[in-house]
Amino acid sequence: MDGPAMITQCGIPPGDSFTYMYKLENRGSYWIHGHQAHEISDGLRAAFIINDKPNEHPYQYDEDYLLTFEDWFKEEFADRMYQTLNPKESFPPPHGYASGLINGVNGNVTQELKFHPGKTYRIRLVNMGDLNSFQFSLPGHDMQVIEADGEYSVPYITDGIDIAPAQRYSVLVKAHDTDAYNYHFNATMHANFIPASPGLTPRVYTGNIEYNKNSPYQDTRAFYEKPDFKWLNDIEMEALDGQPAMIPTRNVYQDIGNKLYNTGQHLDHINNITFAMPN
Repeated sequence: MDGPAMITQCGIPPGDSFTYMYKLENRGSYWIHGHQAHEISDGLRAAFIINDKPNEHPYQYDEDYLLTFEDWFKEEFADRMYQTLNPKESFPPPHGYASGLINGVNGNVTQELKFHPGKTYRIRLVNMGDLNSFQFSLPGHDMQVIEADGEYSVPYITDGIDIAPAQRYSVLVKAHDTDAYNYHFNATMHANFIPASPGLTPRVYTGNIEYNKNSPYQDTRAFYEKPDFKWLNDIEMEALDGQPAMIPTRNVYQDIGNKLYNTGQHLDHINNITFAMPN
């Protein structure tokens, strides 16, 4: 009961509604989005959090924060798709530079996270973006990753997390024992396949961790210059339930890429076959 309209199921007619019925077997941080006409790119997306049952929390914390990340384009998707597929346009097309949103607003003005000395916070990080990844860090604090894509993990200590589109993580952060300083968190939006352009990509967004509104902000520039700065390497993570990896019974090889075809278009392909809408 999911997938592109008119391929896996009929779409929802304008002005009509459709009720999804779920049997919740998992818990954790998820998100939902529309597929028809690529509505996800035009904003039809939202976080979807499934909480633990009472007394079944594998980790203890005092408060739960959610940060959603989105790339936002000034053009609607239909216009951007036309530019992308038009062989007369440059590649990447001029719309390739998005702005970043955190919790639905400009990433530099999102509401602060309030910390109280000695408390432990769970921060859920959800990338609902279309194309861009977000590099998240919280200078001056230790982050323990405890969840990846809806699965609890053995705590993984890291300085920063590179969150690709659709990925979700939860981190535990213990507040300092004093409210003498406030801090900034950082979210740098980037896409490796889009050439860097000063002021356009990557874009750096900062939010506030507020202990005391009257306290100064700590200078954390040295945090990014330390030689042992550690980015999360998710291949090193371990599932909390300790289930062994599944053993494959067969191998399937797919050649996935993007080519310039004789039509003058750059198109994605699987095994040299491009997508075509069914008749």
